[in-house]
Amino acid sequence: MNVMTSDLLSGIDFIEHGFFDRIGGESTGTYESLNVGIGRGDDDEVVLKNRKNVAEYFGVPVENLITLNQKHSDTVHVIDDKNKNKYLFKNVEQALQNEGDAIITKEKGILIGVNTADCAPILLCDKSAKYIAVIHAGWRGSNGKIIENTLEKMKSLGCKNIVACIGACLQRLHFAIKNDIDFKVDRKYISYSDDVTLFDMQLQILEKLLANGVKSVAKMDIDTYSNQNYFSKRRIGDQTGVQFSGLLLR
Repeated sequence: MNVMTSDLLSGIDFIEHGFFDRIGGESTGTYESLNVGIGRGDDDEVVLKNRKNVAEYFGVPVENLITLNQKHSDTVHVIDDKNKNKYLFKNVEQALQNEGDAIITKEKGILIGVNTADCAPILLCDKSAKYIAVIHAGWRGSNGKIIENTLEKMKSLGCKNIVACIGACLQRLHFAIKNDIDFKVDRKYISYSDDVTLFDMQLQILEKLLANGVKSVAKMDIDTYSNQNYFSKRRIGDQTGVQFSGLLLR
């Protein structure tokens, strides 16, 4: 498996994190190979093997790898000792019931993550209050309130020293948008090239994080469309896998 890390997050001694690409799993066809997406058309038994391999990388049981049924929503889940049993993985049906696009927790030993294939994975940590969070943000999320809602909730929990890293995602040069979504996107992040309308999602996310109280933001300038090591819905189509990005409190 290929796992990238952020120097910014690696400097925090009480967390482990990783941004995975698509290499090193058991899925085949358009899902080749480290597809971690449940209910996307791949063989779920194979997907569970891939998820188990990811969990083992972090040294936790696969039941403790928690992702949501992502819906491009503004919904944030806070996992604590009282409700964590609702989120621990039991079966595919149960996992798909928890819908949302961000997770916050202070529970040790729980690997929280997001699945992406052009959307941006965002990993966050408060260095003082010791909360961690993950956000899934595509163009709907970056223009919606998922980032603001997550940070507002973190601050309500006492977080005052948040840092973040944005992982591999669809970069501006390959993020052409159509007229039907043009009016839904903040025009500050639109540019034009050869009559093509381009959207800079990564820049919007970075500026939103900083504007909403994040102290420092790192970003990975990796384009999921042009880099064959990554799943990309735009390049592969609807029958694509998704890669995992996650955080764990030691």
